[in-house]
Amino acid sequence: MSTHRYIDAICVAVLLLTLLLTILFINGEAYGIQVIVDEDAEAYGHTVLFTENDKNGAWNTSQATQITLNGDHASVFGGGAYAYEGNVIITNKGKYVVSGTLINGSVIVDADGSAKVWIMLDGAVISNSEGSCLDVEQADKVFLSLAEGSENSMTTTGFSKENRDLGMDGTIFSRDDLTINGLGRLTVNAAEENGVVSNDELVLAGGSIDVTAAGDAIHANDGLRIMTTELSLRAQDDGISVTGLESEFYMESGSIALSASDKGIAAGNSVRILGGNLSIQSDHEGIASDNSVILSGGTVEIMAEEDGISANGDVILNGADIRIEAGDDGIHSDTAVMISSGNIEIPSCYEGIEAVTIDVTGGNINIHPEDDGMNANGGADGLGGFNGGMHGGPGDRPDPGQHPMDGTTEPGERPPQGEAPAVPQGLELPDNAEHQRPVSTESADPSEKTGRMMPDDENFPKTETAGDASEGTGTWIHVSGGSITIVNETARDADGMDSNGDIIISGGSIRVSLVNSSSNSALDYGSESGGVMEISGGDVIACGSYAMAEGFDASSEQCSVLYNIKRGAASGTTVSLEDSQGNIILSYDAPCSFSSVVMSCPEMRQGETYTLVIGDSADEITLDTVSASFGDAQSEHFGGPMNWGGMQFRPGN
Repeated sequence: MSTHRYIDAICVAVLLLTLLLTILFINGEAYGIQVIVDEDAEAYGHTVLFTENDKNGAWNTSQATQITLNGDHASVFGGGAYAYEGNVIITNKGKYVVSGTLINGSVIVDADGSAKVWIMLDGAVISNSEGSCLDVEQADKVFLSLAEGSENSMTTTGFSKENRDLGMDGTIFSRDDLTINGLGRLTVNAAEENGVVSNDELVLAGGSIDVTAAGDAIHANDGLRIMTTELSLRAQDDGISVTGLESEFYMESGSIALSASDKGIAAGNSVRILGGNLSIQSDHEGIASDNSVILSGGTVEIMAEEDGISANGDVILNGADIRIEAGDDGIHSDTAVMISSGNIEIPSCYEGIEAVTIDVTGGNINIHPEDDGMNANGGADGLGGFNGGMHGGPGDRPDPGQHPMDGTTEPGERPPQGEAPAVPQGLELPDNAEHQRPVSTESADPSEKTGRMMPDDENFPKTETAGDASEGTGTWIHVSGGSITIVNETARDADGMDSNGDIIISGGSIRVSLVNSSSNSALDYGSESGGVMEISGGDVIACGSYAMAEGFDASSEQCSVLYNIKRGAASGTTVSLEDSQGNIILSYDAPCSFSSVVMSCPEMRQGETYTLVIGDSADEITLDTVSASFGDAQSEHFGGPMNWGGMQFRPGN
């Protein structure tokens, strides 16, 4: 009886102690207690992009188990692993060094689900005709390190039916978290399936890795993070595929050079690049994301047969140096493109930047499209984005033959059947019939207008304007900073900046040059659907064809001028604006021929007189209104009154 007399008290004490420990575990940090956790554990809840073990590819091997590969068998010196039927099986946590050559075999990790396994490749050459060369069946995390100065290779020539049925599909295949690091080299060849596969998270944190694959070069499910790694990838499918719905492709340093028969980088969720050098050649999209793409640093070069960058969510560019050559859009988003800094060169594309909303607060942007330079058209993808902003009301867009470019044909009068419109003397207009796009007769339904809040980020302050989403059309081009140049020397029905809704300019420097052909409009906004085109800051020179030219609205805070000329000006002509003292306040050598120019800058004042100079001709104009129109050609657009003037020859110019 005395043996059990304190049993109740002991039980109560144990219960109280258990409750206390539980409370401290849950609220330990609040009480100032530092909780020691394993940041490499899969159950670790905090976000650690790269752990100390990820970054340590030169760990101490003095106590490691030594595995020597000898052709069709292997020798194991130490515990935790054994050789069996031409394979090496690692069953325990710990550290292992692998060297030598293994023919038609595999290194298999089949340890406890909580085990950390370190494998150092030091001159290891492994080939397999039936499955993976490295097969991680179970572990908490495996660190595959490349010994400094070592050359290693893994080659798979095929997969057995048994291995395929088990889901094995990579030369390096892991069902759990995998890190590759170190200071050596690894060559991966996959004659079938993929090169490097992780069904969990994959971290690349060092070494030089060369992958050639019949499928994806690299495939990760729960996320891919890259730092200080040199990657050379060739794939018959995607170069890099990250498939998880909550996964992320993340890169902060290192380099990637890849060529892919499908997408360069395919992300099931998001792409985030903070630094490094990335070069992509792709037969489809260069970077494709089902969610967002954020490029904040580094150098990104893309050559793609389709879109250069394509995202179902936002594209945010704030610091990277980007160069894109694309068969379709240079940059496409189904929602928003936001640019705050960086250099963006798009020397060839169909359309340059396309999204529901386009916001530019900084950066240097240079676009040479075949069609529109910037297109805020509601996000419809595909060649041409046929839902672009229209001149005039629905169905009123005439075909190219209706728009004269000299004085021989009156507006609206078609030339005789079978004859082309008269061309101004001296102008070379290319035959670009193949680039003509179908004409959309659909306009935005004001009842379906929606606003889109800007990110809560100092790089993207919300602009309060008459065209704000709360009052406007829900699709826009907003420019408040940066430098934008759009040059199109080939199109016959294109716009420099094209919005189904608003174009709002409050800062920055904009230059647009479109060849004087057909319905090329330098600036085009959704006036037929309630949109506005206003300017309150920055400087703009936009040159195109007068036939469908549009100027800034009278609601603008900054003065502007729209000047149309029937006779046109040849490519390379200088257009400039002088104040009453003869000082040049705006000037541009237009790369393309033109018959219309829109100009605006903060120095322009209502009521003052200026001289507009085009080549060797000049016209003195007085800005009687905030948005003034001059010239000897009338735009087909529903515009304000035209002051019918004419340019006079200016000797010495």
